[in-house]
Amino acid sequence: MNKIKILIFLISIIFFTSCQNKNNPKTTDLSEISINQIDTLMEVSYERGLFNGNILVAQSNTIIYQNEFGYSDASRSKKLSKNSIFNIGSIAKEFNAVAIMILKERGSLHLEDKLSKFDLQLPNWSNKVTIKHLLQYSSGLPKVKWNSVKNDKDIYTDIKNIDNLIFEPGSDYLYSNNNIFLQRRIVEKVSGMSFNDFIQENILIPSKMSDAIIDATSKNTQLVTSFNNDLVNDSSGDIEFSGWVFPSISDMFNWVNSLHSGKIISKESLMLLFDSFSKNSESALGKGVFKNNELMIYQHQGSSFNYESLIHYNLKEDVMVILMTNNKNLKLRNIAEAIENITKGNSFKIPQKSVYLSIRQKCYNNVDDGIEYYKQLKKNYPDTYNFSEEGELNRLGYKLIEKNQIEDAIKIFKLLVSEFPNSANPYDSLGEAYYLNGNNSMALQNYNKVLELNSNNTNAKKMIKKNKMKN
Repeated sequence: MNKIKILIFLISIIFFTSCQNKNNPKTTDLSEISINQIDTLMEVSYERGLFNGNILVAQSNTIIYQNEFGYSDASRSKKLSKNSIFNIGSIAKEFNAVAIMILKERGSLHLEDKLSKFDLQLPNWSNKVTIKHLLQYSSGLPKVKWNSVKNDKDIYTDIKNIDNLIFEPGSDYLYSNNNIFLQRRIVEKVSGMSFNDFIQENILIPSKMSDAIIDATSKNTQLVTSFNNDLVNDSSGDIEFSGWVFPSISDMFNWVNSLHSGKIISKESLMLLFDSFSKNSESALGKGVFKNNELMIYQHQGSSFNYESLIHYNLKEDVMVILMTNNKNLKLRNIAEAIENITKGNSFKIPQKSVYLSIRQKCYNNVDDGIEYYKQLKKNYPDTYNFSEEGELNRLGYKLIEKNQIEDAIKIFKLLVSEFPNSANPYDSLGEAYYLNGNNSMALQNYNKVLELNSNNTNAKKMIKKNKMKN
C-alpha cells in the first residue's frame, strides 16, 4: 500500500472523529465509511507487519466485513484463502467444555462429580477433584511436562504417576492442559465414543463447521503454517495431544453463533462455563464481562507457536470480531479494539509494532545489544513501536526468567523502571528478579518502593514479610 493511501486513512480518522456528534442517533448497520476504515486499518496493520491472517466482522448476525491478508507460510508463495484453517490454540478448549455440558444436559454427568467416578485409573486425589475443578483450572494438577511427553499415552502416564496435587482442589488456580486432557477422557468414558467422533457429531456438524478438521496435520493443504517475523516457518513438532479443532474463519463465525443461540447448549449451561475461579482467571470459555447478570462481552484468545486467534463478541452492541493469524505479533486485541471503536463511531488507535517481539531475540543472545537496539528504535521510530505499555518490557523480563537468565532479566526490569518510574509494577518485577538472584537487600528495597507507589500491593507486603527478606 502506498504512502498516499495511508495519508488518506490518517486524514479520514481525523475527519471521522471530528464529525462525531453525541446527539446523533445510533444506526443499525455500519456505514460505508466505517467498513472502508476497517479495510484500510487492516491494510495498514498488514503493511506494518502486524497482521498476516484472516478477519471477519459481523453485526446483528450478518457478516459485514471478511478478508484475507498475507500468506499461508513464510515462503510467501501461497496466499491465504477464506477456507484456510488455523491452529487456534486455547480457543479449541471450548469444544471439550461444551461437550461436558452437552452430557450434563443429557443427565449423563454432573459438574460436582468426582473424577474417581469415571474409572480413569487415577490416584487417590481423584476422590476430591471434580469436573468443575477441571473446567475452572482449580484442580491442583501440575502443568504438562512438554519436554518429556510425545503423545496422549505419555501424558496419561504422567497424570497417573502424580502422587500429590500442587494445591487443594478448589483453593487456587493453575492454567494446566492436564485439566483439558482429563475432560476429553471423561467425554469418552461417558459417551462411549472417541472424543473426536463426539465433537464431530455433536458440535461441528450441527454448527455447520464444514472446513474444520480435528487434529489436522501438515499434509492437509488447507492448514496454514505458522512463521516468525524473520520469515522462518515453525517446525511442526512431534507432540501428539489429540482432540484439537482446526477451523476456518467462517467456521469460527458459525461456532460463536451456535454457542450463543442455544443451538448446542442452553443459556444456563453457557453461563456456567463463564464461571471462573476468580475475576482474573480464565474460564472454560476465556473471559466473560457481565453487567446485572447479563453477558456483555465474550473474549477468548488462543495461541500456539506463531499461531494466534481472537474472538471478541460485544453482545450489547451485537458486534463480533474474529481474527486468526499464522504470524503472531500480539496485536489482535489492539486490532479488535480499534474495529469496535470504528463500529461505535469513536476515535481509534492504529496498532503499533511490539517492542517485546522486536528486541526479544537480541536480548536472548546478548541483553546489552538488545537494550541498545531498544534505544535506537525509540529514538528513530517513536510512533511505529509500542513504547507506551510497560507490559512489553515486563513480558520480556519474565521470559528471560523462564530461560534462567536472571541477571539479564534484572537489566530489562531496570530499563522498565527507568521508563516507568512512577508505576509500582516495574519495581515489583525488579524486586522479584533480585529475590530470585539471591540479592535480598535489593529485592527489599524495590518492594518497599512498590508500597510507596501502591500501598495496597499484596505481593510486595507478602515478600517483605518473608524471613529471607528481613535484614
